[in-house]
Amino acid sequence: MRDHFKCPNCAQPLERLSDQPQTFRCSNNHSFDIAREGYLNLLLAQHKRSRNPGDSDEMIRSRQRFLEAGYYRPLSEAVVAAVADSAKGFDQTVLDLGCGEGHYLQQLREASAELGLIGMDISKFAVRLAAKRKLNARLAVDSVFSIPLFDNSVDTAVSVFSPISVEETARVLKPGGKLIMVGPGEEHLSGLTALIYEHTVPHRGNYEGLDAANQLSLLQQVEIKQSITVSGCDILDLLKMTPYYWHSRPEQQQLLAQLDKLETPIHFYLKLYQNQSS
Repeated sequence: MRDHFKCPNCAQPLERLSDQPQTFRCSNNHSFDIAREGYLNLLLAQHKRSRNPGDSDEMIRSRQRFLEAGYYRPLSEAVVAAVADSAKGFDQTVLDLGCGEGHYLQQLREASAELGLIGMDISKFAVRLAAKRKLNARLAVDSVFSIPLFDNSVDTAVSVFSPISVEETARVLKPGGKLIMVGPGEEHLSGLTALIYEHTVPHRGNYEGLDAANQLSLLQQVEIKQSITVSGCDILDLLKMTPYYWHSRPEQQQLLAQLDKLETPIHFYLKLYQNQSS
């Protein structure tokens, strides 16, 4: 049962039908078809807050191009190392919460063919792009606040810049399982924000509620910080993949589009938590 997605209607296991391999069905006859790209859409219509929840298609495309250019390679290497350094190494199941278009799942798959990979995001467009990577991963569209997995089914959960539900994450993690949480440091992209805001405000990160949570205890914090030079059209992709795009004025966007290069720090904190729930 732990290896199955659970039905979002009734929480029963979803089984692939032998005579209809493109369909998953639970014992209560709720069925879900696998999309052509190879993912399941488990986000029920009544759970959507908008027609297309999650990041916009434009933001996701920009993020994909920027990440594929390698600017955040130190971060992806740190995520892979954090998984590899755990007691189970690559012999484990890893869940990417808010997996987006699958960049970090791909880094994990390239590191090991043995990892059991699961990715989920509320954006159908993002999960479709992740599925097109052919990562041999189980992928689903759903909210991280209602994870379609059974209790104690995941060794490690990963969240890169994504909010999480502490309760849901602790529920699906095995006892002693790990959460790798990545958020921005105080100087992250300050070279970009200096061109948008008159007075920059340090990032608050996405750790709210974690440090006070009884279910998860902090084991380790790793700081990743260096300067990068972003070139040409990658500068506008960097802007569009962040919330700063919505705060920038048209003239600021035009200025950034005309730059040949932009120097900025990238600054992350990778925090490793352990599940205390039994």
